[in-house]
Amino acid sequence: MPTATTKPPTIPPRIERLLLAPLFILPVLWLAGYFFPPINHDVAAILDVSTRWINGEQLYVEVIDENLPLTFIIHGLPVLTAKILPGTVTFWFTAWVVTGIFASFWACRRLIHLVPSADHALTEALLPPVLLFLFSVLPNEHFGQREHIMFVACAPYLIASMARAEGVSPSRLASLAIGIVAGLALAMKPHYLAIPAAVELYLLVRRGWRPTLADPIPWAIGVLAVAHVVSMYTLFSEFGHFVLPLAIESYAPIGDSGWREVLTSNVLGPTLLALLIFGLLAIFFTKTIAARVLVVFGIGAALSAIGQAKGWPYHVLPALSAAILLAALTVSQTVDRYLPISRSAHRLPVAVICATLMVLLYFQAALYTPPFYKQRQFEDSIGGRLQHIIEQNAPHRTFMVLSPGIYPFWPMVNYVGGRMTSRFLTMWVLQGVYATCDDFPALYNPPDTMGDSEKFVFDAVGEDFAREHPDLLIVDRIAGVPRCQGKEFDYLEYFLQNRVFADAFENYEHLMDFDRYRIFRRKKK
Repeated sequence: MPTATTKPPTIPPRIERLLLAPLFILPVLWLAGYFFPPINHDVAAILDVSTRWINGEQLYVEVIDENLPLTFIIHGLPVLTAKILPGTVTFWFTAWVVTGIFASFWACRRLIHLVPSADHALTEALLPPVLLFLFSVLPNEHFGQREHIMFVACAPYLIASMARAEGVSPSRLASLAIGIVAGLALAMKPHYLAIPAAVELYLLVRRGWRPTLADPIPWAIGVLAVAHVVSMYTLFSEFGHFVLPLAIESYAPIGDSGWREVLTSNVLGPTLLALLIFGLLAIFFTKTIAARVLVVFGIGAALSAIGQAKGWPYHVLPALSAAILLAALTVSQTVDRYLPISRSAHRLPVAVICATLMVLLYFQAALYTPPFYKQRQFEDSIGGRLQHIIEQNAPHRTFMVLSPGIYPFWPMVNYVGGRMTSRFLTMWVLQGVYATCDDFPALYNPPDTMGDSEKFVFDAVGEDFAREHPDLLIVDRIAGVPRCQGKEFDYLEYFLQNRVFADAFENYEHLMDFDRYRIFRRKKK
């Protein structure tokens, strides 16, 4: 007796769209939340430096920061936009990042169709919403950090590299655009270059010399990286000849973790383990070449995080994103290859699998970091309360901060339209100088025995304080310097050794102690 053919379950297209629509609508709504304060503090500080530079202060002379020139060039875009169109710099920064997310997502959706191994129902349906999740939801409080911007800008490069590994390349014009955008993002930090180095080395081994030399993508990335290095010693010569040596000497020792601690940290350790497990599953069971590119990209991103040797969570963001994308690719490729679904009957299982996996990602993200908790608590946060203190006691919105930290002064500076009157945003040089406690009788180096870097900061802070007469002087009780000789490092006590600073300080009186900060107000005449 012949058996009846079972018709595969299916759903109408409108029900399919109803199931999949939230996977695209929710990230859009999530992105809207980033327009509410506060913006990330590191982002706010970079925007402030870019604003001061574009407003006429000489970069790396009148405002000194250890970040590379390209960082301030890119962050100058929202500053210039705010000069032309209504809206604040922080608003336009968020708007530009959101625009970049949509542009990258659109490019990735088109590029996925070029990847031969992605030409399956579930893979084509799952990868785009996962990418949108990684762009929009995963960053959370790290939204707009350079690692976030880099991954968004490099996602088309990643997808294009999957296609290139399988013998398919975008058009020459598209390749050039992909390489330029990725190159600009990757050149913001030298550590990022570990990613294209790893990817292009793998492609070179797989494809050989001839296709590699004819490929515009690595050339565009390489030329931009070299041009950026040249600019450090020509257009921005103060950086190459002064700030870079200063950063190598004083900024490198700062941080709670060395590269070994970063490698085994709570974020990077599990990320590397996930890359290994998903990579083995994808490579040996689905035999997907695209997965190998993802593994290599993730390894390059992990090397970038390890190389920075700081242990800060956002440094791991690109590697974590690669691991999540690899997990999605492993699942989709396994289903597509071992449980083949015909195109005519794929709607129900694809929609349900996509919706289930994406809900799991959103659920886990919400458990790991409560969404928008900083926005919801901003008014009652240290930054929100400090903003009220500044508004009430700093008529000119000028102040000097002696602290090792960016937060909470940024983004407060950006929201009150304030101005930091020191050329240094933080005391990072002194942190590097006093990173270890040597067995000397004095807690502070006497001025006549200071090294060049310390003496420069010692004099510069005093000069800036005396010249600018800020409304407020804010001193952090926690110096970010190890205890030495049984005593705590005190920034105020340290700079009062400087006669110029001490004379100017006579015009100030104690206003209040707020949280970990001592606040002094300029005396009224």
